[in-house]
Amino acid sequence: MLCAIIVEPGYLKVDLFNQQTAAETRDAFGTIAAEARKRKSSQILISVHASRPIFKVEQYGLPEYFKELGESKCRIALTGDSDELRLSQQYIELLARRNGVNVRSFPNEQAALHWFKDRRRARDRRERQEPREGQEQRQHRPRRNQENISLDSSGGMSA
Repeated sequence: MLCAIIVEPGYLKVDLFNQQTAAETRDAFGTIAAEARKRKSSQILISVHASRPIFKVEQYGLPEYFKELGESKCRIALTGDSDELRLSQQYIELLARRNGVNVRSFPNEQAALHWFKDRRRARDRRERQEPREGQEQRQHRPRRNQENISLDSSGGMSA
């Protein structure tokens, strides 16, 4: 197995080649997590090439590494060079996101890099309490209550 880690502007790029065993995967993710801590990287692109798909996530120890990286509010993008790898990465994404870790699977590196550049973060938008500058707040009309509703002469309702 070969694990190449390159520091790019704005993200950490990891290329994994010929990953076959659970031990190799644990070692690689341990190295990635250590490098992310060392570099204080908030975005990690992991591209997997010519490797065995991972479907037994717990056996490979991935939940612990993703939780560790997720606590630091990392964005982790996964790409694979085969259909089987992409399916396994979609499964990993599902499990990681259920645990609150921001992991996404992409068909190619360009799509992943586009996600990194996109500054619209869903959590940020939902947590924002103050209105954005220059935006008008929607005016709500008062709701009708029983006191404002009366019956007309034909027995129908009128406001």
